[in-house]
Amino acid sequence: MSLRLFEALSVATVLLTLVVMARSRSPKTLVAEYVSLAVAGWLGEESMIAAYHFYAYAPGWDLRLVDVPVLVPLIWPLVVLSAKDVVGALTAQRVVSRAARAALVGAFVVFDASLVEVVAVRAGLWSWAEPGYLGVPLIGILGWGFFAAFAVFPMLSSTAEGAPRVPTFGQVMATIVSGPVGAHLLVEAAWWGVFRHTLRGDLGFTPARILAVGIIPLVLALVARRRGLALPLTVAAPRIVAALLFFALLVWNAGADPALLAHAVTVAVPYSILTKPWSLAVPQHPGREFC
Repeated sequence: MSLRLFEALSVATVLLTLVVMARSRSPKTLVAEYVSLAVAGWLGEESMIAAYHFYAYAPGWDLRLVDVPVLVPLIWPLVVLSAKDVVGALTAQRVVSRAARAALVGAFVVFDASLVEVVAVRAGLWSWAEPGYLGVPLIGILGWGFFAAFAVFPMLSSTAEGAPRVPTFGQVMATIVSGPVGAHLLVEAAWWGVFRHTLRGDLGFTPARILAVGIIPLVLALVARRRGLALPLTVAAPRIVAALLFFALLVWNAGADPALLAHAVTVAVPYSILTKPWSLAVPQHPGREFC
């Protein structure tokens, strides 16, 4: 798939995903959340590139804001917002702290980024200074989770999440600042604490090892469904729309690469188990805590 075609499909995907997301939140809420995450995403990306020079975008991108293609900070807010909606659905009517909710959002974004990163790198959209998990250093995948956890924290409530509310000006500014700053702090801590010394270079993951890693999210998804938790179609639909773009990119560029295809399966199957397309509401079980 050419970069020009990917850009065109990305624009269509962003617009369609925003239309789908608008069904579950007010226009003011969607604009405030999306714009604040887009600005925070660009600041995080640009500052990471300037500070570490650890990755770079392919020269063929059409429109850039300094080093970052404009489309990138327009896409990533959808990943973060959809993860926020997933956590909101799975923890509805449960007493879960803001910090725990933010951490869960970060965990889902890491899981999503593990697919987005490896597919995008294989397609030549960007590249890293050293290899890792299917061509992506682990800290590169974790970095998006760090960003997401700090960026959504100001948007979250200290009680059970209902329909997304319009963020205040203070929450918008806090998201713009806390996302990049928090990401830098945790990336530095992870680098000097772990990744500078170990888990670097080509990790040599075989399909069997990837499937073994995939057992953890698979088991968690099965446990969640057994507890009566499921993602309604209103939450799953935006993720399905966005995922189709990267699965098309995967099929186009991966060919018969068994490792990359196996990893895609480990990401898709747990979400398929969690999604209950025929239900438009998450089953409620008062008194039962998710975490």
